[in-house]
Amino acid sequence: MTALRNPLFRRLLAGDAISSFGDSALYLSLGIWAKDLTGSDSAAGLVFLCLAVPGLFSPLYGHVVDRVRRRPLLIAMNATMALVVMALLLVRSADQLWILYAVALAYGVTFSVPAYGGLLKDLLPSEEAAGARAALITVRQGVRILSPVAGAAVYLAYGGGVLAVVDAATFVVAILFLASLKIVESAPEPAGERFLPSLTAGFRYLRHVPLLGRLAVAEAIFMATAGLMDTAAFAAIERGLGRPAAFFGVLTTVQGAGSVVGGILAGMLVKRLGESRASGAGYALFALGAGAFLAPSAVLFLAGAALYGLAIPLFSVALATALHLYVPSRLQGRVGAATGTLTTITQTASIATGAALIGVVDYRIMYGVLGVTALACAALVVFRPAPVPEVVPSIADERAAVPA
Repeated sequence: MTALRNPLFRRLLAGDAISSFGDSALYLSLGIWAKDLTGSDSAAGLVFLCLAVPGLFSPLYGHVVDRVRRRPLLIAMNATMALVVMALLLVRSADQLWILYAVALAYGVTFSVPAYGGLLKDLLPSEEAAGARAALITVRQGVRILSPVAGAAVYLAYGGGVLAVVDAATFVVAILFLASLKIVESAPEPAGERFLPSLTAGFRYLRHVPLLGRLAVAEAIFMATAGLMDTAAFAAIERGLGRPAAFFGVLTTVQGAGSVVGGILAGMLVKRLGESRASGAGYALFALGAGAFLAPSAVLFLAGAALYGLAIPLFSVALATALHLYVPSRLQGRVGAATGTLTTITQTASIATGAALIGVVDYRIMYGVLGVTALACAALVVFRPAPVPEVVPSIADERAAVPA
């Protein structure tokens, strides 16, 4: 990955890895904390709703991101979150449950603000885009294998307050890495455009650039059924394999390992195959994994999980690389927000659908729907592929073109 030779990107990646570790260690433990305070599964589930709801307002965040400097914005967001999570030190009983929800909402906003895309566009030459996106996904997936276990261990041993302090420290470390970046950013978008046209500019851009639109629509269609995955997994583990629910932890670990391998390979495959074919390969691998889930065999079930993990980085990196290459720097926020909104809406709907259907629909039918949908997405992006647009150069490309 040529991006890893870039010292500025290495700093950004290190800060992101440390912050991501603290984030996932804490926010995944918020549900456990809510359950302990109330004894209610609904109270725990509401934490994850709070994490998801802010994503519905992504177009507004994209509008703001394109009109400010991204590095100071990211520093301010990390500083704010370092203070917000410290509010968890006040939680003593169910009377303070609202604080957990407020922190989860703040996390949801932070995860939904599409500031990294524009910063990477200004930071990296176009030839490094695929490698950089692959490295980010690889590190984040690797972190998520360990961080939930580490977070739960700290929570059980020392309590949520100590975990909150640890997470606040990771935000401070991320700030230090961001502050060390000496980067020339593109000029913020002027505020002359009317609000509503600016807010919807990302969706219009997806429509006018067929390759981007097709990749984004394919991912949204995939996410419309992907929420069935976890719901079906519990039923498959219990009814198909005859294993306890704790086997889900093994499944998650294998899937995470597959994602790390997929992330390592994704950058190379996207550069070699192009965004459309790499994305199609990812969906096809996922369909193969969904087929393996149907077999009443633990070995094949775990093989399906590994294929699932391997597949997701392929189409995720393909879309992220296309956004980097074919979107101007000062539309990165709004176009990234548009794709995020499409996937958030469809994924949230599919999670609700899976929860409602699992009692009346056989899990094998759910996996069958997942496999057929993935194949349809592969066909959408591979057969009669959209033309590849011209690369939109960045400030980093201009710098690279100047003789030393």
